[in-house]
Amino acid sequence: MNLLDKVTAKSWVKYVLIFFISVTFSIFSFNYIIDPYGKQNIFCSFKYKPVLNERGKKYDYIFYKNHIDDYDSLILGSSRVMQIIPSNSPLTKSFYNFSVHVANNAEKLFILKEWLKRKKLKTVYLGIDYYNFHKNKGPLNISYSKFQNYNSGNYLSISATKLSYKSLKNQLQDSPQTFFNKDGSINYYNKDKLIKNNQYDFSKKTFQIQSKGFVQNNLIKDPFVIEDKVFDTLQKIKELSIKYNFKLYIFITPMQQEVINQLKQYPNILKKYKYIDKKLVKIFTKVYNFAIENTYNNERKNFYDPFHYRAILGDKIVSVLNNNSNDYGKILK
Repeated sequence: MNLLDKVTAKSWVKYVLIFFISVTFSIFSFNYIIDPYGKQNIFCSFKYKPVLNERGKKYDYIFYKNHIDDYDSLILGSSRVMQIIPSNSPLTKSFYNFSVHVANNAEKLFILKEWLKRKKLKTVYLGIDYYNFHKNKGPLNISYSKFQNYNSGNYLSISATKLSYKSLKNQLQDSPQTFFNKDGSINYYNKDKLIKNNQYDFSKKTFQIQSKGFVQNNLIKDPFVIEDKVFDTLQKIKELSIKYNFKLYIFITPMQQEVINQLKQYPNILKKYKYIDKKLVKIFTKVYNFAIENTYNNERKNFYDPFHYRAILGDKIVSVLNNNSNDYGKILK
């Protein structure tokens, strides 16, 4: 190799390195500024980004960023409780909705303990799903790292770039996605937009298909077996309410009438639900059951799907728990 070839080779390596570094820096900068993981709000607003690792995000917001100082009461549950919107009522304006998707009671107990390490509580609304007792669905499992080790993600990954592009596009088109409100409740922006434009599918057939699918896939094909150790977890929550002297309201989350119709075909499952009811009353003395037949649950427009109700029912639950209404649900004693 002559001198000219050596110079050319060095130049080629130099240009390749410069190109590689430039591309890497550009990708990192783009993803960091947009931040599709939602840890910061530099250029793109949170409402335009996908909901990722909500456990870590809420834990980070309350405990690491010290927003715990803004609240004195808690709402705990799964995604079926996220439409209790604290800001909708003066009765709950000091509440934070710490509900997360598919939350089990072990996770609710963990969040409660973490809160009480730092601050007293006035009131806790605890939403319970019958699904929380399904032995095959990990009702006792909890991954502490999902809460405590909130990682914003890899800003150099292809997936991050795709998410950043989508988030930026959503912002430029002013098209918010499903996102969490400041008080922890969830905002189904796109669904609500369809409802407002009379384009949402509230048909009886759709709710029947969804209800049948849930019952068959989660309770029949994967037989519903009660994990009794869950009651020990709930007993610990009750003991904390006594020890730390906060008001504790227990309620069973609503289900739309089509689910109830499906369950009527399986008396053995309903018998297990009754068993859970009795055990809950034994622990807590008073339980509000909203998973029953009534006018509100029969109205499909009060739900997004058979289990996820809209804010109108969330507000109704708040009203019942505060004894301002008695026309929804049933009190078990």
